[in-house]
Amino acid sequence: MFGLEIIVIFVIIWWLVLFLALPIGVQKDNNVAKGNDPGAPKNPMLKKKIFFTTIISFFLSIIVSILKNEIF
Repeated sequence: MFGLEIIVIFVIIWWLVLFLALPIGVQKDNNVAKGNDPGAPKNPMLKKKIFFTTIISFFLSIIVSILKNEIF
C-alpha cells in the first residue's frame, strides 16, 4: 500500500507545483499575428518547467511521505 500512496502524493504535488511554475518568466508577444491570441505567451518554456516541476515534486513528495509516516 505504501507504493500507491507515494504515487498519489507525487501526482498531487506535481500538479500543484506545475500550476505554480506556469506563470514564471512568461512574456507576452508584442507582434501578434492575425488570428492569434494577444495574451498568449511568446515562449512558455514548457519542457524546462516540466523538468523542474518533476525534480521539485520528487523531493517534496519524499518529504511529505516521511512526515506523514512519522506523524501517523
